[in-house]
Amino acid sequence: MTERITNSDFINAENIASTRDLHISRAIAPYCGKCGEIEVLDPRKVIKLVKPRPENSHKGSFGRLVLIAGSDRFPGAAQMSALAALRSGAGLVSVITTRLSAGALAVSAKEATLMPLEPDSDGFINPDGQEEKIVGLINSADALLIGPGLGTSSGSLKILEISLENAACPIILDADGINLVSTRIEFLRKAKTGLILTPHPAELARLTGAPLDDVLRDRLKYASRLCERFGCTVVSKSAGTLIISGKCAFLSVRGNNGLARGGSGDLLSGLISSFAAQGYSPIDAAVIGVTLQGLACEAVSKRLSRQGMLPSDIISSLPELFKKIERLI
Repeated sequence: MTERITNSDFINAENIASTRDLHISRAIAPYCGKCGEIEVLDPRKVIKLVKPRPENSHKGSFGRLVLIAGSDRFPGAAQMSALAALRSGAGLVSVITTRLSAGALAVSAKEATLMPLEPDSDGFINPDGQEEKIVGLINSADALLIGPGLGTSSGSLKILEISLENAACPIILDADGINLVSTRIEFLRKAKTGLILTPHPAELARLTGAPLDDVLRDRLKYASRLCERFGCTVVSKSAGTLIISGKCAFLSVRGNNGLARGGSGDLLSGLISSFAAQGYSPIDAAVIGVTLQGLACEAVSKRLSRQGMLPSDIISSLPELFKKIERLI
């Protein structure tokens, strides 16, 4: 049976989870029923969305993901997203980043291809003079991820605008991609195809121009407004992650507080982007990415502890998770 919950009950459950320090799944359980605008995701159903990989295939069969991510100051973010994408099945992963960040990727993500650019004086990406090469790589993409570790410099804003104007594939905006576009919200209308935004509550407040307290009180309301205004898919991250697309609203309650550390968002954006590059619809890519991150988190925390686990441990555990999935599909 598909479990559903009303938004008012979801708001109540989030308040209970916060005030009583409960896992969101325990707070929501008493409210679940057959009616309501939010569907609580069942991992068994989500796993069925994952397609078997054809025997007669090649790297091009599983898409090219282009990442515009990382900087001299934040090289780890690009590594996390790229590795998550590689570990979740993308055929080709190419990264536009600064030279120092590219050097780190050459060691940690050997399977990725790189377009290193000179940084500006603060260590952030500088696209000046390289616009034609950037557009060429973007035009080859089956999905484009913009933002992890990118910074909010003028060069980052320029490359964001170039990307939105030229990409003919799904675009995923995360982290600084969201921070940049929140200052130029009409840039979102430049996107030609599916757009996925992955904001945490403070980023959702910036995107909608609403006070953070209002967003925290009713995330569905503000995520839905953003979705309706720009025709995008919104992944509203929190202890319970909402995924909104069109009139569909899904809630994931998988995972735990082992995800409450830097790098988890980079991991999630890499997962979602990988499935988008493989040809999944924006909503399916988001639902699968969120669910798999939660399942992998739970498995890793049982083995390593919530206190000591890292997002990189989740990436390392993805092959074990996919091995189980492949037995079921």
